[in-house]
Amino acid sequence: MLRKCYKAEVLKNRRTAAGKLAAGMPLAAVLIAAVLTGEYVVIDCYNWWYMFLLPAFIALLSGVILGKEKRQKNRNILSMPVDMKRIWDGQILYGIRMLFISLFLLLAAALLTENFFRELFHMEFPAEVGAGSQLAAAVVLFVTSLWQIPFCLLLQQLFGGALAPLIHVAGYGCIAVTVSLKPYYMLIPGAIPARLMCSILKILPNGLVAQPGSVTYLPELVTYQGFPAGVASSLLWFLLLWGIGRRVFERKVEE
Repeated sequence: MLRKCYKAEVLKNRRTAAGKLAAGMPLAAVLIAAVLTGEYVVIDCYNWWYMFLLPAFIALLSGVILGKEKRQKNRNILSMPVDMKRIWDGQILYGIRMLFISLFLLLAAALLTENFFRELFHMEFPAEVGAGSQLAAAVVLFVTSLWQIPFCLLLQQLFGGALAPLIHVAGYGCIAVTVSLKPYYMLIPGAIPARLMCSILKILPNGLVAQPGSVTYLPELVTYQGFPAGVASSLLWFLLLWGIGRRVFERKVEE
């Protein structure tokens, strides 16, 4: 039944803006960084992505996923002979699919753009980020961003419209900039991706290269201390929010 619910979400969203968001936003991040920052294209496209564009993407995607049901006041899913919890699970799985696609495209576009600049313009990159580090960053961002899918779907259930994305993006941005620098960062899911990118990509949350002399730089930021705890915490938050969202979704649909 879960597989059928997931396939139904894929079919339902085939003609929506979901695919355009998943492809357009990461490619736009790389393109804008290439035009505006040149030799810093790699670090800037990743920094802009996980600090601002990724939470915006997931928030907007959640609105798309729930949009049709909310416009029809859930009549279409209430008529289905299926547990409402499975509908929620299918939406989560579809969100995971689109998150994976967006990060794959970001990684591919960043690598291709870097190689293009190097081969065509013989450009030197002051902050060199190897392909292995970029791949690791994409994998870690995927794992540590999963919690945003049930969280944003939950916000859409509670607030809806444009308010839910504003709450998520504003709150996430503030936490990522400030709490990610604290020793207890692994307790707050919104702080974890920015902190772990300090270790992998050597980029501070403010977009500067993580090196002595940069504003907010501290030696412990570029170590892997607390790394496993941060990843584990993200997964626990994901499972917790998935479970909470299930109950809220079931109650809201049946109201």
